[in-house]
Amino acid sequence: GLNRSLHHRYGGYAVAIVAGVHIWLNWKALMGNLRSFRLPREAEAPQAFPPSPPQGIPLPSRRAFIIASLSAAGGFLAGLVWPRRGPQMGETTDVGGFYHQWSKLGFSSVVGSLVRWGNPLPPYKDYPDAPRVQLPPPKPLNRLSLEEAIERRRSIRDYAQESMSLEELSLLLHLADGITAHKYGIGFRAAPSAGALYPIEIYPVVNRVEGLAPGIYHYNVRDHALEILREGDFRGKLVQYCLGQEMPGMANVVLILTAIFQRTRWKYRERTYRYVMLEAGHIGENIYLAATAMGMGACAIGAFLDEPINHLLDVDGVQEAVVYLLTVGKI
Repeated sequence: GLNRSLHHRYGGYAVAIVAGVHIWLNWKALMGNLRSFRLPREAEAPQAFPPSPPQGIPLPSRRAFIIASLSAAGGFLAGLVWPRRGPQMGETTDVGGFYHQWSKLGFSSVVGSLVRWGNPLPPYKDYPDAPRVQLPPPKPLNRLSLEEAIERRRSIRDYAQESMSLEELSLLLHLADGITAHKYGIGFRAAPSAGALYPIEIYPVVNRVEGLAPGIYHYNVRDHALEILREGDFRGKLVQYCLGQEMPGMANVVLILTAIFQRTRWKYRERTYRYVMLEAGHIGENIYLAATAMGMGACAIGAFLDEPINHLLDVDGVQEAVVYLLTVGKI
């Protein structure tokens, strides 16, 4: 799983040179030790007394030394002629393209699946000391069929000033990534997840929702509740952090999706980032279709300043980081 680089290659050459110099400097002693060693013959008469134990470190036999030398030389030559299939960073290769090549599955990936990358994390995050708002049970509105929602789905950037009801927000979050079934001790959710590990967290930033003060919330999916992290008006900051796009300031709610990578990394290793981004996309489409079916508009935002939004949510940007924003509002 290591990236191929000149440091690894030249480091190997350096070790081989040091080993060669060591053999050259100690050649006489090495040859003398090999000459002094002889294998016992079957015809020799048995000794009356067992031989005295060898002193110091026992030397390998001449046959073992020759086999080891030939094996080392064969491995070195095989490394020179073996086709290099790993990704190479060229002048026009971006990091995403390099990662895509590096994370392709192969025989080494199958063997590596026996080794964990760190320890697994629980699939739920909560803020036990934060005030909580229990969301009403989600109830279908039956306004549009799935087929109609798919046909009408568009990115809507202009929103009315009408408030969203708490019931609508409850249904929106449930359809986005809420728990829809319990089986095998797992709370299966509305969006598919690799290995049912669910690395995505949703932080609603409320602008205009009936019964909720404006502020930053965390969606506690296990209890279908909102945890209040910070109250206040964050519309101006979100517009600024989204590079001047006006949707976050006009929407009823902005749903910020973050990823806790270790939830997936311990099992899927180098494929983690692929799977996390796929899951964020699944949730994003759920939000689009749910908003459309409820008579509202949604718009995804991929252009944003990562670090200010991470700081706004008080996440470190490494173990947990923002990956996606979606605005939802009345139209």
